[in-house]
Amino acid sequence: MAIFPSLELEKIIQTNDKTRLDGTKSFKTVDEADITLVEIEPESGDGFIDVTGSTAKDWYLDWEYSGTSRTVTASIRITTDGAPVTQTADIEVIVPADDMLFSSDAEIEQVEQDILKWVKPGRNSFLNVHREAQFQILDWLNDNGHRLEDGSRITKAEILDDLEVKKWSKHLVLQLIFEDLSNAVDDVFDRKALKYSAKVQTAQDKSVLRFDFDADGTLEDGEGLNIQTIFMVRR
Repeated sequence: MAIFPSLELEKIIQTNDKTRLDGTKSFKTVDEADITLVEIEPESGDGFIDVTGSTAKDWYLDWEYSGTSRTVTASIRITTDGAPVTQTADIEVIVPADDMLFSSDAEIEQVEQDILKWVKPGRNSFLNVHREAQFQILDWLNDNGHRLEDGSRITKAEILDDLEVKKWSKHLVLQLIFEDLSNAVDDVFDRKALKYSAKVQTAQDKSVLRFDFDADGTLEDGEGLNIQTIFMVRR
């Protein structure tokens, strides 16, 4: 006899952004007694919330975290006819000033006015997609040999002037959203994804990226990169 709690969640979430703590894949062996109680605790010390409902589809908790940047531990607890079984998982909660995303939902709404209707259940924004776009942009820079003065990877902390990457990020976010929505080659979402992919390439090719090349916390004149040509560094 055994109980197998399973808690799926986002690894990083911005404060005041809706997220889903999903326990719907939890299960038990056939010889275990029926599940009578499913509870989720969003953060240690908050207390468990009953999400049992009528079927396993109800075993989730939609939540928003507030406060400071920190790591929280969420838990799911399942009870049958004996001692409950608990599983925990960590989430990095981050305030907007630390998240430092390159684009926002307001910016993609200027291009696709009804885009937010495609936000997935358990979320109320595309901040997770903006974060993925940020990761991909930084990954592209580093994979293409664009590094800091000491040879280390460029991070979001060095992008002190994000004006040039905003357009790049905005179009990449839209590309990622429509790629996810597409379920057939050349459907309307696929065509939109291809359109924004071309815009990503154009924004990338035209970017003159200013960043803190020497990582001293200050952006001086001449620090940056013309992606089409070479580094421009302060001497």
